[in-house]
Formats: sequence, C-alpha cells, structure tokens
Amino acid sequence: MQIQRIQTLYILLAIITMVVFLFVPYGTVVSVADQSVTPISLSDWTEWGILLPVLATIVALVCSLFYFKKLSGQRQIVTTALLLTLATIGVVCFTLFKQAEAQEMTAHFTVWDILLPLAVVFELLAVKGINHDKALLASTNRLR
Repeated sequence: MQIQRIQTLYILLAIITMVVFLFVPYGTVVSVADQSVTPISLSDWTEWGILLPVLATIVALVCSLFYFKKLSGQRQIVTTALLLTLATIGVVCFTLFKQAEAQEMTAHFTVWDILLPLAVVFELLAVKGINHDKALLASTNRLR
C-alpha cells in the first residue's frame, strides 16, 4: 500500500500523537507540605473532561482518513479535530492548575505536553495539504 497524499501522513502523525497523549502523564502536582510529586495521567480513565475531547479528536481524525475522495468534507473534519485539539489544550491547562489549586498544591507541565501542540501542527499541515490538492484539482479542471 502506498500513501498518495501528504495530508494522509500528517493525519496519521496527528492520530499517533493523540494516542500517545492518552497514555503518558500530562502533568504533575507537587504537595506543598511534604514535597511529594504525583503524576497525573489519562491512562487511569478518570479525567472525563480531558478524555472525551481527546477521544473525539482521535475518532474525527480516523474518520477523516476515509474522506480522501471528498476533500471539502475531509477539510471540515480535520478542522473540527483541530478545534477539539485546541479545546483539549485549554482543558488540560485548566484542569491541571485548578486541581492543584483546590488541593493546595503546585502544578507543573511534563515533557509530554508538547504532544498536543505537535498534533495541532500536524493538523494544520494536513489542512494545508488538502487546500493544495483542491487548488491542483481546480487548475486541472480549468485545463479541460
């Protein structure tokens, strides 16, 4: 099997980064009293506010892979996934710091939080590839 369009590769990379984000800790909270560090991860499936947008993004990206014949539909789905990823970034920041503040702890991001902005970059590159294909098809139709 051969990948014909570059946006398919970008969508696959975005899917991989979101799936990896499911299983790595997205932050740590440090207790002010005894300085103990507790990693917070989605792998325990308790943070539904973060888990649902991540899963919705993954489902949307997988669905967009099968819309390769309808470029406008694929672009809409990838744009929706992009908005969901941006919402996930906001929810991660809110949840991490709100949870730490409620328990009188300090919150810190982990190295793995780079996965969400990386998924945004891959999704933007996929939209750019889709727009390039649409322009190429439009120019080909003008030649006919």
